[in-house]
Amino acid sequence: MNTIRRTATRVGVLGATLLMAAGFAAPQASARSGYLEACTNQVGTRWASNGWPVPAVDLARGSTGDCVRALQWALVRTAFVDSADAPTFIDGSFGPKTEAAVLRFQSKYPRETGGPDGIVGIKTWGYLIPAAEG
Repeated sequence: MNTIRRTATRVGVLGATLLMAAGFAAPQASARSGYLEACTNQVGTRWASNGWPVPAVDLARGSTGDCVRALQWALVRTAFVDSADAPTFIDGSFGPKTEAAVLRFQSKYPRETGGPDGIVGIKTWGYLIPAAEG
């Protein structure tokens, strides 16, 4: 099942990239696709070791923008931030609350994320995105 989902995600990313290159805007199916698509449109995509496409950017305290919104959405989706706090949490600014949520996520999954360092690199992205979509 995960192989099918990863393949479908890859095809979706490639299709969206081709549509954008041709001047067509892909429809925004959800908040997830909106935040993550905006992020990857800006910074590109790289492939995590588990085969998931992830943003080609590392984030840390002080980062801002669409990639931080994608990160914050994923943290809410995985329940590392209360969904009731989502409207004020998803603000595109990697501050102390976002850092604390990242550290909680990394502490819970140290083997998969490389351990708690507060930096969202390829390992953390690679485990967070599938967890958020699952």
